[in-house]
Amino acid sequence: MASKTLMSVEEYLRTTFDDGDCEYVDGEIVERNVGKYSHSWIQKRLLAVLAPLEERLGIGAFQELRFRATSSRYRIPDIGVWRKNDLGAEVPSTPPLLAIEILSTDDRMSRVVLKVHEYLAVGVACVWVIDPEEAKAIIYSQKDREGTVSELLAMENPDIVIRLADVLPPA
Repeated sequence: MASKTLMSVEEYLRTTFDDGDCEYVDGEIVERNVGKYSHSWIQKRLLAVLAPLEERLGIGAFQELRFRATSSRYRIPDIGVWRKNDLGAEVPSTPPLLAIEILSTDDRMSRVVLKVHEYLAVGVACVWVIDPEEAKAIIYSQKDREGTVSELLAMENPDIVIRLADVLPPA
């Protein structure tokens, strides 16, 4: 949900937002929908599953780590997975290998798809969009930009496969 607040990149990077971090899109501050139980549950479960893979795969999985997508766009995936050697800056300028977006009840799929395509355009290899209400996931990649509904959260290089059922909140 955009609030139409305009500011410079420098001001954005110095600002602390009262209701959680916001994204920056071409001078506009864009609020993010987070904070509900199912959203938080899935983030927690994904991080718990990804953490043991970090050392073996040479990756780092981070909740809501802002990255510089372009000179005028800063995005914040719900979870981002980077190669360890692409980390180090407080705000990475290298896109994650994997961006995970968990839908909230207030999210609009049309906006999320635009974000997915932006992620792919800046070099994100794979994007998982998880819909807790529908208990489904759509997997997008450089090879499959239209996305495929799947019960497996998967990507290649590094090979990661997680059963969607293992990260959904209990019914």
